[in-house]
Amino acid sequence: MEIFKEISLEEAIKLIEAGESVLNDEIIDELKAFYEVAGKIILYSGETNLENLLVGNDIVLVNGNLNVAEIIEDCEKVDTSLLIVLGNVNCKSLITLSSMSISGDLNVENVILGDSLCDYVLNVGGNIVTKTILDYGHCIISEKTITATDVFSFNAVEDEDGTVEPNLEREDLVDEIIDFDEDEKMENLSKTVAYIKRGGQIFRIS
Repeated sequence: MEIFKEISLEEAIKLIEAGESVLNDEIIDELKAFYEVAGKIILYSGETNLENLLVGNDIVLVNGNLNVAEIIEDCEKVDTSLLIVLGNVNCKSLITLSSMSISGDLNVENVILGDSLCDYVLNVGGNIVTKTILDYGHCIISEKTITATDVFSFNAVEDEDGTVEPNLEREDLVDEIIDFDEDEKMENLSKTVAYIKRGGQIFRIS
């Protein structure tokens, strides 16, 4: 059974405005900008339960809570993509290389990985709770609080209290996700993505 449908830009804006999120203006601005390129919006209505979610060329709008058993990942076969969730998000791991907006809370069991060469934002209207945040060059923002055991930050991880101070340095990262450059450790995006997809959950050297 098909659980999604295509909707117009005007219909999407009405759904967003009805939610009265603190992020509404930013979400609508992002939607309009991405729509000029994508030209197609896919809507999931109500509580949405998926095994995995890959976001590609089509804008994905979830009008309700999104529960993903495994991984949410964007930029599937494209350079930029947009995911909008008008509700809470629960998943095992989240990999973002582009723009995501979530009006509610974001709960990630394992890891949030972000890298857009510092161009895009993971914007969350509620709280972010996860075990590990790996900011390789992204902006990860919560309008409320961020709770994470380990934070590696190259660019920006921020909540209502300002910058979330990182407690992971490059020398702390496990070998599975790094390269060596003249004996110095450097985070490697493709290795990290592959490690997460293999079920990797340990990012700090014990």
